[in-house]
Amino acid sequence: MSRHPSQFEAAPRPTSRRGVALIVVLLFVVAAGALALSATYLTANANLMAKSYDKEAELRYAAEVGLGIGKSQVNFDANALPDTGYNVLLSKAPVTAADGKQIPGVTVNVYAGPSGSTSGQFGRFSSVVADARDAQGNGFVRRLELTQESFAKFAYWSDQETNNGNTIYFGSGDQLWGPVWSNDNISINSGGATFHDEVGTAGTINGTQYGVFSKGYKTNQKLINLPSLTTLSKLAGYAAAAGLSLAPPSTGDETLVRMRLEFVAVDLNADGDSTDTDEGFFRVYTVPSTNIQWLRADWTGTTNVTSVKNCGDWHRVSSLSSELRFFPASVHPQTWFKSLLQATGEMTATQASNESSASLATIMTHANARCYLGGDPHLVAVERTGTAGQIGGADSTFTAVGNMGTWQKFTDAPDPRLTAVAHRQDANYLFPLHRSINPNSKGVIYASGTIGVSGVLRGRVTLYSNSYLVILDDMRYANDPAKGVCQDILGLIAAKDVVVADNAINTPQSVNGGTERNLDDSKDLNVHSVIMALGTSWRVQNYNGGPSNANGCESTPNGRGCLYLTGGIIQENRGAVGTAGGTGFIKRYSYDRCAIATPPPYFPTTGRFNDNRYYELDPVNFSVAQLFKSITPDP
Repeated sequence: MSRHPSQFEAAPRPTSRRGVALIVVLLFVVAAGALALSATYLTANANLMAKSYDKEAELRYAAEVGLGIGKSQVNFDANALPDTGYNVLLSKAPVTAADGKQIPGVTVNVYAGPSGSTSGQFGRFSSVVADARDAQGNGFVRRLELTQESFAKFAYWSDQETNNGNTIYFGSGDQLWGPVWSNDNISINSGGATFHDEVGTAGTINGTQYGVFSKGYKTNQKLINLPSLTTLSKLAGYAAAAGLSLAPPSTGDETLVRMRLEFVAVDLNADGDSTDTDEGFFRVYTVPSTNIQWLRADWTGTTNVTSVKNCGDWHRVSSLSSELRFFPASVHPQTWFKSLLQATGEMTATQASNESSASLATIMTHANARCYLGGDPHLVAVERTGTAGQIGGADSTFTAVGNMGTWQKFTDAPDPRLTAVAHRQDANYLFPLHRSINPNSKGVIYASGTIGVSGVLRGRVTLYSNSYLVILDDMRYANDPAKGVCQDILGLIAAKDVVVADNAINTPQSVNGGTERNLDDSKDLNVHSVIMALGTSWRVQNYNGGPSNANGCESTPNGRGCLYLTGGIIQENRGAVGTAGGTGFIKRYSYDRCAIATPPPYFPTTGRFNDNRYYELDPVNFSVAQLFKSITPDP
């Protein structure tokens, strides 16, 4: 018989759980304690980090204050910046916060010294270093590199806004596209002027209601002084070391120039252009005092054919070639010229005779008539004697020693490519500008007298004359500055004036007693350069004389056309280039912004330092002596 378990056996007893509950409670207590401890730790850590950030901010602020003080001293104290090494401007100086209270426990050391290249070839640089420390030795070190402002940054700069005692005004819709400065009062007339960049003056601005100031203007600023000739004295040595020092035979004004310098860009690698870095040269031509008008290509107003040696026309001299050759007017009456025209088949005997006996007016009113500067290869018929000169002139008919003047030979052997590739007859007379060909070149040419300038520049050059510089013809860059490529830059510095010559190339001439005509390849004058006239002015010779309605500038009638200047003008007194009556040129000035970043070599500076770059340095084991040693290369 079956039986129910409950009647005979006891039910199983449950296992005890009191120990497990205790463990769980303990775990919760430990976890809660850990959370509380973690919260306490995190709060403490956050406070420490906040204090650390606050301390770092205080040290950073102190360093920035130190940099500001140092920059100010460098700009306003001539003794703050040494020639070498560094000066201590502040030593453990306390720092005051913006609320006027001193930051507790924080001091700053400030140092200043030259840095980077100290030669001045690429500009002048200095560094201000601020080392901020607290009582525990924690630090923040910052370096501010400064670059000294170059005069080349200005589109227009003047010491005085007068000419012969008369105030000069901006007006007639003048457009100025770069920084403008004057130590004098700036005046604007009712014709109006627009200033597209910053304007500053140590004086005031009269007629502000007639001006448009895109970036505002500042008045009553601290004077900026022109550089003294003493500060430029090193340029002569730099030029001499590279064989680029010239000795013009005259120190007179533009009417007495006896030496001219012509920049030449040469295609050395036959790639179809002359814009490579090493393709820049110049050549130098000198005449005796009797041949000044020849060098300048002056028009003497004569009607005598035989006396006109710089100007003429073109004729074909070979029945086998379509090439035109140039013949000065003075050789037209000569028998060989008539025979040459007939022999080469260009003309019949009657036509050749008529051309040979033509008047000066007839010759110079031919469609292709023009003039060249003395020594130009096209004037070979004048420069050579006998049968050697009985040919037409071309670019390649170079005459080293001529009847009228002499080209100066370069001292070193020419680059082989000049003859092997470029086939230059003037190879020995080309002065190389680039250091790959002329290792000692620093981009400086020095002339100890008055010198004329023209040509096409490939390179970065400063030409300094201790007298006058005379613009005889177009002065262009090989790389068009309008493209903004910043490959070429020219600084023209004259101890006296920089003058545009009034010659047969720059000024239309009356060749037949009537209407004036242009005798250049273009009616306008182009000048690519940053110009500095320390003596007086950038000006045009006889600006108030000559034709008044021969050319026209764009849509405006005038005498000599447009004066297209791309660069800048720095001058003591404002010079004149034309008149309201139409004589001279009409200004068409453009600013070359490349001059800010890459000024001409050793171009003078204003003395003011501007920010260039910031650096943060490791404060651990920081040594100011080691820093300046590392950032200043050996001379």
